[in-house]
Amino acid sequence: MPTRYLYQKQDTGLTRRQFLKLAGSALGAAAILPFTNLPNVYAGDTPPLSWPPASLGRITTWGVEIHETSSPKAKLVRVARQDEVLRLRGQVVGDALMPHNTIWYQTDDGYAYSSWIQPVEDIKNIPVPEKAADKFWGEITVPFSDSRMAPDPSARRSKRLYYTAVFRIIEAVVGKDGQWWYRLQDGIAYSPGPYVLAAHIRRIDPSEMTLISPNVMNKRIEVNLIDQTVTAYENDYPVLTARVSSGFGVHRTPRGEHTVLRKSPASRMIGGEGTDYYDLPGVPFPTYFTQSGVAIHGTYWHNDFGRQRSHGCVNVSSPIARWFWRWTVPSASYDDSITKTPKDMKGTVVKVF
Repeated sequence: MPTRYLYQKQDTGLTRRQFLKLAGSALGAAAILPFTNLPNVYAGDTPPLSWPPASLGRITTWGVEIHETSSPKAKLVRVARQDEVLRLRGQVVGDALMPHNTIWYQTDDGYAYSSWIQPVEDIKNIPVPEKAADKFWGEITVPFSDSRMAPDPSARRSKRLYYTAVFRIIEAVVGKDGQWWYRLQDGIAYSPGPYVLAAHIRRIDPSEMTLISPNVMNKRIEVNLIDQTVTAYENDYPVLTARVSSGFGVHRTPRGEHTVLRKSPASRMIGGEGTDYYDLPGVPFPTYFTQSGVAIHGTYWHNDFGRQRSHGCVNVSSPIARWFWRWTVPSASYDDSITKTPKDMKGTVVKVF
Protein backbone atom coordinates (compact mmCIF):
# COMPACT_ATOMS: atom_id res chain seq x y z
CA MET A 1 0.00 0.00 0.00
CA PRO A 2 1.23 3.58 -0.51
CA THR A 3 2.69 5.63 2.27
CA ARG A 4 0.09 7.08 4.63
CA TYR A 5 0.48 10.62 5.91
CA LEU A 6 -0.58 11.02 9.49
CA TYR A 7 -1.72 14.58 10.03
CA GLN A 8 -4.67 13.75 12.25
CA LYS A 9 -2.68 12.11 15.03
CA GLN A 10 0.32 14.38 15.06
CA ASP A 11 1.15 15.83 18.47
CA THR A 12 3.75 18.49 17.87
CA GLY A 13 3.37 20.10 21.28
CA LEU A 14 3.15 23.47 19.53
CA THR A 15 1.07 26.35 20.77
CA ARG A 16 -0.72 28.36 18.09
CA ARG A 17 1.87 31.14 18.52
CA GLN A 18 4.78 28.72 18.17
CA PHE A 19 3.23 27.15 15.09
CA LEU A 20 2.74 30.52 13.40
CA LYS A 21 6.38 31.39 14.13
CA LEU A 22 7.55 28.14 12.61
CA ALA A 23 5.30 28.31 9.56
CA GLY A 24 5.98 31.99 8.93
CA SER A 25 9.74 32.02 9.15
CA ALA A 26 10.99 28.54 8.25
CA LEU A 27 8.75 27.66 5.35
CA GLY A 28 10.39 24.37 4.52
CA ALA A 29 9.60 22.85 7.89
CA ALA A 30 6.28 21.45 6.71
CA ALA A 31 8.16 18.89 4.66
CA ILE A 32 9.24 17.05 7.79
CA LEU A 33 5.93 17.08 9.62
CA PRO A 34 4.01 14.38 7.71
CA PHE A 35 4.65 10.77 8.72
CA THR A 36 7.12 11.47 11.50
CA ASN A 37 6.36 12.00 15.18
CA LEU A 38 7.20 14.91 17.45
CA PRO A 39 6.46 13.69 20.99
CA ASN A 40 7.65 16.05 23.72
CA VAL A 41 9.84 17.83 21.23
CA TYR A 42 8.98 21.48 21.65
CA ALA A 43 9.98 23.25 24.81
CA GLY A 44 7.61 25.29 26.91
CA ASP A 45 4.01 24.18 27.12
CA THR A 46 2.77 20.73 28.10
CA PRO A 47 1.82 18.91 24.87
CA PRO A 48 -1.87 18.42 24.10
CA LEU A 49 -3.18 15.18 25.55
CA SER A 50 -6.19 14.45 23.34
CA TRP A 51 -4.15 12.30 20.91
CA PRO A 52 -1.23 9.92 21.32
CA PRO A 53 1.96 11.03 19.54
CA ALA A 54 1.64 8.05 17.17
CA SER A 55 -0.61 5.03 16.85
CA LEU A 56 2.11 2.68 18.11
CA GLY A 57 5.05 2.72 20.51
CA ARG A 58 8.18 0.55 20.49
CA ILE A 59 9.93 -0.40 23.73
CA THR A 60 13.52 0.87 23.44
CA THR A 61 15.05 -0.65 26.57
CA TRP A 62 15.13 -4.08 28.26
CA GLY A 63 11.62 -3.60 29.63
CA VAL A 64 8.97 -1.06 30.57
CA GLU A 65 6.43 -1.55 33.35
CA ILE A 66 2.75 -1.13 32.51
CA HIS A 67 0.63 0.01 35.46
CA GLU A 68 -3.11 0.36 36.03
CA THR A 69 -2.75 4.14 36.33
CA SER A 70 -0.06 6.66 35.44
CA SER A 71 2.02 6.10 38.55
CA PRO A 72 4.85 3.70 39.41
CA LYS A 73 2.99 3.09 42.69
CA ALA A 74 -0.09 1.78 40.89
CA LYS A 75 -0.69 -1.94 40.44
CA LEU A 76 1.75 -3.51 37.99
CA VAL A 77 -0.06 -5.15 35.08
CA ARG A 78 2.96 -6.55 33.24
CA VAL A 79 6.39 -5.70 31.82
CA ALA A 80 6.68 -4.99 28.08
CA ARG A 81 10.02 -6.23 26.72
CA GLN A 82 12.47 -4.61 24.29
CA ASP A 83 11.14 -4.11 20.75
CA GLU A 84 7.60 -5.04 21.73
CA VAL A 85 5.19 -2.76 19.89
CA LEU A 86 2.27 -1.36 21.88
CA ARG A 87 -0.87 0.32 20.61
CA LEU A 88 -0.99 3.85 22.01
CA ARG A 89 -4.46 5.08 23.02
CA GLY A 90 -3.51 8.46 24.46
CA GLN A 91 -1.09 10.29 26.72
CA VAL A 92 -1.58 11.79 30.14
CA VAL A 93 0.31 13.72 32.79
CA GLY A 94 1.24 11.34 35.60
CA ASP A 95 3.71 10.85 38.41
CA ALA A 96 7.17 11.62 37.08
CA LEU A 97 9.76 8.88 37.30
CA MET A 98 12.27 11.60 36.41
CA PRO A 99 11.67 15.32 36.94
CA HIS A 100 12.05 16.30 33.27
CA ASN A 101 9.15 14.13 32.03
CA THR A 102 5.64 13.68 33.42
CA ILE A 103 4.10 12.04 30.33
CA TRP A 104 2.70 8.50 30.36
CA TYR A 105 1.23 6.67 27.38
CA GLN A 106 -2.09 4.89 27.65
CA THR A 107 -1.93 1.43 26.11
CA ASP A 108 -4.40 -1.45 25.78
CA ASP A 109 -3.11 -2.88 29.07
CA GLY A 110 -2.59 0.25 31.12
CA TYR A 111 -0.12 3.12 31.39
CA ALA A 112 3.60 3.13 30.53
CA TYR A 113 6.18 5.85 31.15
CA SER A 114 7.03 7.55 27.84
CA SER A 115 10.81 8.07 28.11
CA TRP A 116 11.58 4.53 26.93
CA ILE A 117 8.91 4.20 24.26
CA GLN A 118 9.63 5.37 20.71
CA PRO A 119 6.41 6.58 19.04
CA VAL A 120 6.20 4.75 15.71
CA GLU A 121 3.89 3.83 12.86
CA ASP A 122 3.70 0.70 10.75
CA ILE A 123 3.65 2.05 7.20
CA LYS A 124 4.21 -0.16 4.17
CA ASN A 125 5.40 1.48 0.95
CA ILE A 126 5.10 0.68 -2.73
CA PRO A 127 8.64 -0.19 -3.90
CA VAL A 128 10.29 2.08 -6.48
CA PRO A 129 12.96 -0.20 -7.98
CA GLU A 130 13.35 2.07 -11.00
CA LYS A 131 14.79 4.76 -8.68
CA ALA A 132 17.41 2.48 -7.15
CA ALA A 133 19.71 2.60 -10.17
CA ASP A 134 20.22 6.32 -9.52
CA LYS A 135 20.57 5.70 -5.76
CA PHE A 136 18.35 7.45 -3.25
CA TRP A 137 17.98 8.10 0.46
CA GLY A 138 15.35 6.09 2.29
CA GLU A 139 13.73 6.12 5.72
CA ILE A 140 12.50 3.13 7.72
CA THR A 141 8.71 3.43 8.17
CA VAL A 142 7.95 0.36 10.29
CA PRO A 143 8.73 -0.14 13.99
CA PHE A 144 11.74 -2.27 13.04
CA SER A 145 13.02 -4.27 10.09
CA ASP A 146 15.73 -6.92 10.07
CA SER A 147 18.30 -6.43 7.34
CA ARG A 148 19.68 -9.61 5.76
CA MET A 149 22.95 -10.56 4.14
CA ALA A 150 21.01 -11.69 1.04
CA PRO A 151 17.55 -10.77 -0.35
CA ASP A 152 15.94 -13.70 1.42
CA PRO A 153 13.94 -13.70 4.68
CA SER A 154 15.79 -16.85 5.76
CA ALA A 155 19.26 -15.36 5.13
CA ARG A 156 21.53 -14.44 8.02
CA ARG A 157 20.41 -11.31 9.81
CA SER A 158 22.73 -8.31 9.62
CA LYS A 159 21.34 -5.52 11.81
CA ARG A 160 17.91 -4.67 13.14
CA LEU A 161 16.88 -1.28 11.73
CA TYR A 162 14.48 1.06 13.48
CA TYR A 163 11.76 3.55 12.61
CA THR A 164 13.14 6.82 11.08
CA ALA A 165 16.64 5.39 10.51
CA VAL A 166 18.06 6.61 7.16
CA PHE A 167 20.17 4.77 4.57
CA ARG A 168 21.36 5.14 0.98
CA ILE A 169 19.59 2.70 -1.34
CA ILE A 170 21.91 1.51 -4.12
CA GLU A 171 20.09 -1.46 -5.67
CA ALA A 172 16.69 -3.18 -5.89
CA VAL A 173 16.30 -6.90 -6.50
CA VAL A 174 13.50 -9.46 -6.35
CA GLY A 175 14.25 -11.87 -3.54
CA LYS A 176 13.59 -15.56 -3.12
CA ASP A 177 10.25 -14.69 -1.55
CA GLY A 178 9.13 -12.85 -4.70
CA GLN A 179 9.24 -9.44 -2.98
CA TRP A 180 11.38 -6.42 -3.79
CA TRP A 181 14.41 -5.88 -1.56
CA TYR A 182 16.64 -2.81 -1.36
CA ARG A 183 20.39 -3.00 -0.85
CA LEU A 184 21.80 -0.51 1.66
CA GLN A 185 25.09 1.32 1.84
CA ASP A 186 25.68 4.69 3.51
CA GLY A 187 24.41 4.64 7.06
CA ILE A 188 25.37 1.00 7.55
CA ALA A 189 28.39 0.14 5.35
CA TYR A 190 31.09 1.86 3.28
CA SER A 191 30.70 -0.71 0.52
CA PRO A 192 27.47 -2.37 -0.69
CA GLY A 193 25.84 -3.78 2.42
CA PRO A 194 22.83 -5.83 3.52
CA TYR A 195 19.31 -5.98 2.13
CA VAL A 196 15.98 -4.90 3.61
CA LEU A 197 12.41 -5.36 2.40
CA ALA A 198 11.60 -2.47 0.08
CA ALA A 199 8.12 -2.11 1.57
CA HIS A 200 9.73 -1.03 4.84
CA ILE A 201 11.52 1.98 3.35
CA ARG A 202 10.10 5.24 2.11
CA ARG A 203 12.09 7.04 -0.56
CA ILE A 204 13.00 10.54 0.59
CA ASP A 205 12.38 12.86 -2.33
CA PRO A 206 15.14 15.38 -3.16
CA SER A 207 12.66 18.19 -2.45
CA GLU A 208 12.64 17.10 1.21
CA MET A 209 16.38 17.76 1.54
CA THR A 210 16.68 21.24 0.05
CA LEU A 211 17.95 24.23 2.01
CA ILE A 212 15.42 25.94 4.29
CA SER A 213 15.44 29.76 4.39
CA PRO A 214 18.13 30.04 1.68
CA ASN A 215 17.95 33.84 1.58
CA VAL A 216 18.61 34.31 5.29
CA MET A 217 22.27 35.15 5.88
CA ASN A 218 22.19 35.53 9.67
CA LYS A 219 21.52 32.11 11.17
CA ARG A 220 22.69 30.66 14.45
CA ILE A 221 21.93 27.75 16.77
CA GLU A 222 21.93 27.91 20.55
CA VAL A 223 22.10 24.79 22.71
CA ASN A 224 21.10 25.44 26.31
CA LEU A 225 22.54 22.65 28.46
CA ILE A 226 20.62 23.75 31.55
CA ASP A 227 17.20 23.83 29.90
CA GLN A 228 18.12 20.99 27.51
CA THR A 229 16.85 22.85 24.47
CA VAL A 230 18.14 23.82 21.05
CA THR A 231 16.92 26.97 19.30
CA ALA A 232 17.39 28.16 15.73
CA TYR A 233 17.59 31.92 15.12
CA GLU A 234 17.12 33.87 11.91
CA ASN A 235 18.24 37.49 12.19
CA ASP A 236 18.13 37.09 16.00
CA TYR A 237 14.52 35.86 15.85
CA PRO A 238 13.84 32.37 17.24
CA VAL A 239 12.14 30.20 14.62
CA LEU A 240 12.29 26.75 16.23
CA THR A 241 12.93 25.41 19.71
CA ALA A 242 13.20 21.70 20.49
CA ARG A 243 14.01 19.59 23.51
CA VAL A 244 17.32 17.72 23.44
CA SER A 245 19.40 15.16 25.27
CA SER A 246 22.97 16.41 25.48
CA GLY A 247 26.15 14.74 26.70
CA PHE A 248 26.37 13.21 30.16
CA GLY A 249 29.22 12.64 32.62
CA VAL A 250 32.64 12.45 30.98
CA HIS A 251 30.95 12.81 27.60
CA ARG A 252 29.51 16.27 28.16
CA THR A 253 28.69 18.36 25.09
CA PRO A 254 31.53 20.91 24.73
CA ARG A 255 30.56 24.45 25.61
CA GLY A 256 31.61 27.41 23.50
CA GLU A 257 31.04 28.82 20.04
CA HIS A 258 31.37 26.31 17.22
CA THR A 259 30.43 26.23 13.54
CA VAL A 260 28.96 23.54 11.33
CA LEU A 261 31.90 21.61 9.86
CA ARG A 262 30.16 18.87 7.92
CA LYS A 263 26.92 16.95 7.69
CA SER A 264 25.56 13.68 6.32
CA PRO A 265 22.08 12.34 5.62
CA ALA A 266 22.95 9.20 7.60
CA SER A 267 25.72 7.80 9.76
CA ARG A 268 26.55 4.57 11.55
CA MET A 269 27.76 5.59 15.00
CA ILE A 270 29.89 3.12 16.94
CA GLY A 271 31.70 3.72 20.21
CA GLY A 272 32.03 3.05 23.92
CA GLU A 273 33.30 -0.07 25.64
CA GLY A 274 31.77 -2.89 27.65
CA THR A 275 28.28 -2.06 28.88
CA ASP A 276 28.73 1.42 27.37
CA TYR A 277 29.25 0.04 23.83
CA TYR A 278 26.87 1.18 21.11
CA ASP A 279 26.43 0.43 17.42
CA LEU A 280 23.72 2.58 15.82
CA PRO A 281 23.15 2.23 12.06
CA GLY A 282 21.22 4.82 10.09
CA VAL A 283 21.48 7.70 12.57
CA PRO A 284 19.37 10.35 10.83
CA PHE A 285 20.79 13.62 9.53
CA PRO A 286 23.81 14.39 11.73
CA THR A 287 25.07 17.98 11.58
CA TYR A 288 28.62 17.99 12.99
CA PHE A 289 30.04 21.05 14.74
CA THR A 290 33.30 19.81 16.33
CA GLN A 291 36.34 18.04 14.89
CA SER A 292 35.80 15.21 17.38
CA GLY A 293 32.42 14.39 15.79
CA VAL A 294 29.88 16.02 18.11
CA ALA A 295 26.67 16.56 16.16
CA ILE A 296 23.01 17.44 16.32
CA HIS A 297 21.34 14.26 15.09
CA GLY A 298 18.14 12.25 15.07
CA THR A 299 17.48 9.61 17.70
CA TYR A 300 15.45 6.39 17.56
CA TRP A 301 16.89 4.58 20.59
CA HIS A 302 15.06 6.61 23.23
CA ASN A 303 12.27 9.13 23.75
CA ASP A 304 13.95 10.71 26.75
CA PHE A 305 14.48 14.29 25.61
CA GLY A 306 14.97 16.88 28.31
CA ARG A 307 17.94 15.48 30.25
CA GLN A 308 21.64 14.80 29.75
CA ARG A 309 22.21 11.23 28.57
CA SER A 310 24.19 11.12 25.31
CA HIS A 311 27.85 10.41 24.52
CA GLY A 312 28.39 14.09 23.76
CA CYS A 313 26.11 14.72 20.82
CA VAL A 314 22.88 16.70 20.86
CA ASN A 315 20.08 14.14 20.50
CA VAL A 316 16.85 15.40 18.96
CA SER A 317 13.88 13.68 17.35
CA SER A 318 14.48 12.54 13.78
CA PRO A 319 12.26 15.15 12.07
CA ILE A 320 13.93 17.94 14.03
CA ALA A 321 17.35 16.60 13.00
CA ARG A 322 16.34 16.76 9.35
CA TRP A 323 15.09 20.30 9.84
CA PHE A 324 18.46 21.46 11.24
CA TRP A 325 20.32 19.53 8.53
CA ARG A 326 18.32 21.36 5.86
CA TRP A 327 18.44 24.76 7.53
CA THR A 328 22.16 25.00 8.30
CA VAL A 329 24.98 26.22 6.06
CA PRO A 330 26.57 24.76 4.03
CA SER A 331 23.72 23.40 1.98
CA ALA A 332 24.09 19.80 0.85
CA SER A 333 23.51 18.04 -2.42
CA TYR A 334 21.09 15.09 -2.44
CA ASP A 335 23.75 12.94 -4.09
CA ASP A 336 26.48 13.52 -1.52
CA SER A 337 27.12 11.18 1.40
CA ILE A 338 28.97 13.91 3.24
CA THR A 339 29.14 17.69 2.81
CA LYS A 340 32.06 19.61 4.28
CA THR A 341 32.13 23.34 4.87
CA PRO A 342 34.47 24.88 2.27
CA LYS A 343 37.57 26.60 3.62
CA ASP A 344 36.40 29.95 2.25
CA MET A 345 32.99 29.68 3.97
CA LYS A 346 31.85 29.84 7.58
CA GLY A 347 29.29 27.24 8.62
CA THR A 348 26.28 28.09 10.74
CA VAL A 349 27.28 29.16 14.25
CA VAL A 350 26.44 26.72 17.06
CA LYS A 351 26.65 28.22 20.57
CA VAL A 352 26.63 25.74 23.44
CA PHE A 353 26.21 27.15 26.95
